[in-house]
Amino acid sequence: MKNVIKILPFTISLFFVLLWSYAAISKIIVFRNFRSQLGQSPGLEAYPGLVASGLIFLQLLAIGMICYRSYRLLGLWMTFGIVTVFTGYNGFILMDSNNLPCTCIGVFEKMTWKGNLNLNMGLMITALVGIISMKAGRSKMKK
Repeated sequence: MKNVIKILPFTISLFFVLLWSYAAISKIIVFRNFRSQLGQSPGLEAYPGLVASGLIFLQLLAIGMICYRSYRLLGLWMTFGIVTVFTGYNGFILMDSNNLPCTCIGVFEKMTWKGNLNLNMGLMITALVGIISMKAGRSKMKK
């Protein structure tokens, strides 16, 4: 059990570093298209450039925080926050709008809004497991 508590936060952190790296790089590569798609989304149409740039910045910041052990817990909390906002917006879209293009890119491009909601909920749970296991590991080290 000790090994799981040590390995799990690192594994989850590595997963999110890879996920955010892929997402940020993909968004940077197709920035104009990504910004244009955000401009078609309810609530985001007034500030697509700011939202697109801000999202990429937050993903890169989360990567940086997760990569440094002393900031890793904060990076996982930031990841949880980002994914929670995604999930909330996704739920809003599903309840309020019809036939909107998904702003997903890369391997997630063909995903439906429902599929994206399920993915985001899974990512929220994964981030929470990372946070909880990291806190458990820290409390065991103090003893």
